[in-house]
Amino acid sequence: PVRAPVPPIQYGGTGVLAALELEHHPALLAGVFTFGKAAGSHGAVITGSQILMDYLVNYARPFIYSTSLPSHSLWTIKCAYDTMISQEGEALRSKVFVLVALFRSEMMEALRSHGRDESFLLPSPSPVQAVICPGNKHCIAVSKKLRLFGGVGVFPIRSPTVPKGGERIRIILHAHNTKEEVLHLVKCLVHFIGESELVSGSGSGSGNDDGGSRLVSRL
Repeated sequence: PVRAPVPPIQYGGTGVLAALELEHHPALLAGVFTFGKAAGSHGAVITGSQILMDYLVNYARPFIYSTSLPSHSLWTIKCAYDTMISQEGEALRSKVFVLVALFRSEMMEALRSHGRDESFLLPSPSPVQAVICPGNKHCIAVSKKLRLFGGVGVFPIRSPTVPKGGERIRIILHAHNTKEEVLHLVKCLVHFIGESELVSGSGSGSGNDDGGSRLVSRL
């Protein structure tokens, strides 16, 4: 069959590979671009050499036995990417990372001022943040209080999804959030976690339902 002409590769994206300056790395086998979450759709594509593409077309069972995306999904993805690579998209990304820096600095300061270990805030430079809240019952209780009394939409990540002792409150910051909302989030987190008597990873006797009081996981 006659192959359609392949457009030249253009470097300088806005993803992890670009941020780490790995787009030209000789060990890079393929690039995977997903269309969920930020793009607001579903599906994904893999980019790579012609040899890799030929191999996947002939031997990748999930690709061979899957159906193509419907037209409305393709248009959704195109519109999302049009925004992401525009000046508007760059401005939104910049705002998100300002909020991430604000959340992390305020949360660490709040932990220190309340005599808590900074390691309860898991290391992450992305808009996805997490605060350790050991024990499934405690983790669920804190997330419920945050939603019901703080008006903050967060959810617990419990064991066995994460190891025992590494249960956490998962937080996602968005471009539509404000600095005031981030400060409110920090205040609520410290207050409700304090109410649940969260202890440091080196402490003892947290009273958790599953005995999970040690920090045993990192993002």
